[in-house]
Amino acid sequence: MKKQTPKSPEEPAKSTSTSSHEELIDLMKKNIAWSEAVYNQNKKIQKHLRWMSIMGYVRVAIFLIPIILGIIYLPPVLGGIWDQYQTILGIGGGTSFDADSVRSLLEQFSSN
Repeated sequence: MKKQTPKSPEEPAKSTSTSSHEELIDLMKKNIAWSEAVYNQNKKIQKHLRWMSIMGYVRVAIFLIPIILGIIYLPPVLGGIWDQYQTILGIGGGTSFDADSVRSLLEQFSSN
């Protein structure tokens, strides 16, 4: 049998430092991989939030635009319709009926 010579104290330190160095490199690679995954996930979330914000503004616009257009355009249109309605009912504007004309019309119909 051969007699084994004891290793110098420097040799175990070198093997430990190389293994710890390899472990650190492996951990850094894993860390980079996780960082890239988190970064990509955050980009997707940011896009989703941006679209949610844009669609929120679109919803508000869909709600407010008809109201604003109604305030601007409906008074003239409704004014014309209201004038026609008043003339039909005889409230204002057109021909008005007084009590004498109504009695004369009733007498004409009752006599027939």
